[in-house]
Amino acid sequence: MIDVIWDRSDNNPPDGEGLSQLNDCRSIGINHDCRTMALQDCRTFWPSARRAMPPAQTLRPHALLRTLPLDDQHQVAFVPSLSQVAVLNREACQLLERLPLGAGGSAEDLEAVEQLFGLGLLTDGDDRIPAPGDPNVLVAWLHMTNACNLRCSYCYIQKSGESMSAATAQAAIDAVIRSALRHGYSEIAIKYAGGEASLHMDVVEQTQRYAQAQAELHGLTLHAGMLSNGTALTPRKLARIASLGLRLMISLDGLAADNDANRPSIGGAGSSGAAIAGIERAIAAGVVPDIAITVTSASVDGLPVLVAWLLDRDLPFSISFYRDHGRAGEVDHLRADEQRLIAGMRRAYAVIAQRPPRWSLTGALLDRADLSQAHRRTCAVGENYLVIDHHGQVATCQMALEQPVGHIRADDPLGLIRLDQVGVRNLPVEEKEGCGTCDWRYWCAGGCAVATYRATGRYDVRSPNCSIYQSLYPDVLRLEGLRLLHWYGAMAGKVTLPGG
Repeated sequence: MIDVIWDRSDNNPPDGEGLSQLNDCRSIGINHDCRTMALQDCRTFWPSARRAMPPAQTLRPHALLRTLPLDDQHQVAFVPSLSQVAVLNREACQLLERLPLGAGGSAEDLEAVEQLFGLGLLTDGDDRIPAPGDPNVLVAWLHMTNACNLRCSYCYIQKSGESMSAATAQAAIDAVIRSALRHGYSEIAIKYAGGEASLHMDVVEQTQRYAQAQAELHGLTLHAGMLSNGTALTPRKLARIASLGLRLMISLDGLAADNDANRPSIGGAGSSGAAIAGIERAIAAGVVPDIAITVTSASVDGLPVLVAWLLDRDLPFSISFYRDHGRAGEVDHLRADEQRLIAGMRRAYAVIAQRPPRWSLTGALLDRADLSQAHRRTCAVGENYLVIDHHGQVATCQMALEQPVGHIRADDPLGLIRLDQVGVRNLPVEEKEGCGTCDWRYWCAGGCAVATYRATGRYDVRSPNCSIYQSLYPDVLRLEGLRLLHWYGAMAGKVTLPGG
């Protein structure tokens, strides 16, 4: 009996709404035709064209097809940069060895071949990896305030009491909608950030209400979320967040000292207790938060404990590596040694392997890499992304707020972003040295442009984290295979498809 196990739902988190992880660079997930778009602050959905089904008898395994063993009966199968991830039993693996079928093949064989082709694992002879299509959602980061009750050592925001006025926020929404209509986007995603955006909740609420009305007026689909450190989330604020339909991201780097070393309060006290209390209040209010983890040298050893805590609570999360904030007095000690970082990540992965979540983590377990969907750029910076500060100035990236390229009063703010040649240059992966011929290129896209530039002085080279990514890709894919087998293996039968 041939078993092919795959996840038709893609990345559904525990609230069942088809919404995936948020964080400073992983924001709003949107269910779209049974696929989840991970709309990061700078990352978004890249649609891939599906080829028409050729005659099943002509199909064979893609030249780049790879498999990894899960147990003595199952392997996880994938084509880097192209396919979905699937679990194959021994009979399905044996079928691959018999392809192409030619004039032979049973009905079961032909059905399995059709499904394997649909997953991107088979080809009729074309082994090229096609470039993904253009993103279809315009994403905007609204910097609501410089105010924050924490003083995180790796934060790139210069704290002050300045905040975005209601009038500026409304004009920012107008600018986003104007840009979306001019450039043909039918969906927009708004990220309310800071500083600590929950400290400016009245204006956040007014802005979101206005955005909802304007999006409806112009026939645009609106998605929105808010970033928070969790410590100031009162029951009343959480009720407002729920009523606004906002997704919520809360940053937490560890439990107790693993978090507090780099995320102290203004007075220097640890913030983990208050953040955890905020998370628990959010859960009680029916707002399932996405947890954003930044891995530093101070927190990497405690990562497995944090991951276990999150899995116990069925909370979605994403893991990012510390990035240079580009200011004087850079804290180099926060950057974990490469081998220590890999070892710490593998210890966290081992925890996940023992209790895999129901939702996929292929887009959330390895920093900027996203193995859930093909994409030419690591993020949307310079292409379909607007960052608007509290004065209404428009920048390419929230890590470059001090380098605005225009203002929301401009007729075409997104056009100014695309024309800019001075700020962050987020090149397609094909234009990055060392990336153009890499099998993983459309799952990696070469890493964060800002981080690469600050480490190398160039935008046109691969990420300094490349060797870390390549070391851990197989681990992430094996975890996805174990997840599929754990949750959907019992459904397996004659080409059983979860949800199908």
